[in-house]
Amino acid sequence: STTKGTAVSPDAPREELGTYWGYRVRLADTFSATFTECRYKDGYDLTIGTSDKGDPVDDVQIRHFRHVLIFLGGLQGLEPAIESDESLKEIDPRTLFDYYLNTCPNQGSRTIRTEEALMITLTALRKQLTDNGMD
Repeated sequence: STTKGTAVSPDAPREELGTYWGYRVRLADTFSATFTECRYKDGYDLTIGTSDKGDPVDDVQIRHFRHVLIFLGGLQGLEPAIESDESLKEIDPRTLFDYYLNTCPNQGSRTIRTEEALMITLTALRKQLTDNGMD
């Protein structure tokens, strides 16, 4: 049997049905560009940085938001990415984000692969993102 469908914008399920349709990944030339090159008219109203140096995720209550931007670091964490941006050289990572969180406390390994960190972070934040996200 064949199923026929129509290609739609990735935003259509959320906008028309209120259905979660996944996350977006985008590339930016610099770390600071992730803040300034936003596709939303009013920008991101919630930013979360993740690091093993962050506050334990279970100790934080996320505030209400419309558009969230979550940062995951590479093997060395977020700090080297921030330091490599000329406009951010002297900035403490904690001051860049609304929340600077350790989403995998007591991880038991030196590093977590980014694809693992993504799932761990979304799982750790799921309830708060769902409860406090866009109306």
